[in-house]
Amino acid sequence: MKKTFALLLAAVMLLSCLGLSAAAGYEQPFAPGTLSSDTYRIPAIYTLNDGSVIAAADMRYGHGSDSPQNIDTLTAISPDGYSGWDYTVINRFDDYADGVTDKTSASFIDSAIAQSKTTGRIFLITDMFPSGGGYPTTKTGTGYLTVDGKRYLGLTQGPNSAQFNNFPYYIGDFTDGFAPVLTRSDNTATTYTVDEQYRLYQNGEALMMAQNGSDEQVQQNVFYQGADLSVYLTTYLVMKYSDDNGKTWSAPVILSRQVKNDNEGFLGIGPGRGFVTEYQGKERIIFCVYDNVGGENVSTIYSDDNGLTWTRGSETSVRSALGKTSEAQIVSLPDGSLRMFARNAHDFVAYADSTDGGHSWSKFQADLDLSANGNCMVSFINYSRKIDGKDVIIGSFCSNPYQRANGVIKVGLVGQDNDIDWITTYHVNQGFFAYSCLTELSDSNIGYLYEDEPAKVSYMVLTIGENGSVSEINGNNIEFSYTPTAKEKFLGFFKSIILTLQKLFGII
Repeated sequence: MKKTFALLLAAVMLLSCLGLSAAAGYEQPFAPGTLSSDTYRIPAIYTLNDGSVIAAADMRYGHGSDSPQNIDTLTAISPDGYSGWDYTVINRFDDYADGVTDKTSASFIDSAIAQSKTTGRIFLITDMFPSGGGYPTTKTGTGYLTVDGKRYLGLTQGPNSAQFNNFPYYIGDFTDGFAPVLTRSDNTATTYTVDEQYRLYQNGEALMMAQNGSDEQVQQNVFYQGADLSVYLTTYLVMKYSDDNGKTWSAPVILSRQVKNDNEGFLGIGPGRGFVTEYQGKERIIFCVYDNVGGENVSTIYSDDNGLTWTRGSETSVRSALGKTSEAQIVSLPDGSLRMFARNAHDFVAYADSTDGGHSWSKFQADLDLSANGNCMVSFINYSRKIDGKDVIIGSFCSNPYQRANGVIKVGLVGQDNDIDWITTYHVNQGFFAYSCLTELSDSNIGYLYEDEPAKVSYMVLTIGENGSVSEINGNNIEFSYTPTAKEKFLGFFKSIILTLQKLFGII
């Protein structure tokens, strides 16, 4: 007996050293200290066609701040969503050493993932900023010049925040992995070229610069401060794709040229998950994006040709009661239409529907059964199994209207007229809770990434019962609770009355 106990104890200690939970039966993909980062944010997770699972998160190197900061993108792939996570730093700028943080760093922030059901191509789209770039500092414009009817990435010498109309250079077409830098005035070649990672060369020789925070030399990049030539200080949507289940990835493809409008400064991805559907006989890959023109407004970008070209959908209508719409995710409804659930400025999750494959959307309204901190990311997915003969939607968000706290998972049944009856609430935690992302694993369990501490991404696997019950795979279902103050109860009641009246009279 003592020998058996000793062996069990040794096994538990070994699992702990490996970052495993003997009770839970799954590994943490983004445990603090994974690779060179102690802090992670913005979870994304997606189950691939073969049942393997890909996850992504921001590597934030000891801080929790958004751009401008030193932020890269880490992906983790597991054969089943439980263990064996294999890592790739898919997006990395090395102007600053790992672990060195500074607001002049170039950065990648927020990622969303989707996979074609027909070709197997995986798409990962991320916000990309040049040195000093971020939501509060980005400038209006695409960063692209029009030459002979085509759009090219503009370059300048000196500060990247200079007036874009005065940018004298642009990057020409790529051939065999390289592109010339051309003079805007007469389209003649300079002595500079760039490779597909946008690193700089002059006369065929790599241009080097000192890496901030170390004694190392790194190659200049047009997104770095101090490079001979630099891009405009604005947001760039960048896509990478993989045709071998995430083992290797393409060079970055900047989508701003196709989908960003000249009057937009910020145009960012709705992090977490994209969506795959069929429209007019073609597969459509859809991602939610949002801009900040006159307030945050959600829309979509989509591709009907396996990511070769992308189209910008029309903006949704923002009503004063919701204030804004931004980070969003999409599910399908039984009648073939789509529903988008979105972050907003109110105390409930907002939603809108599309009947044209995600190009245009109805006016947003608040779901009064989904009390939430509206100003935070939400995650919603379809579930493959039916409950009581009805289609199932699963959602995750922070349920405390007054702060980012008290994470919940909701299970809803879609009824007539696409009304959803939210039959189950699983209380994830009590206290801090921010971004989260759901995926259905190949065994019908739910893989779940969530932020339950600042700059920390946790993972659990959940089971959905036949009656819609939710429990962690080891059987725990701890019911956390939050008791609002009398003032909070009054404000919540007052707001719900206003929203009900607005909905009744067609205002929201």
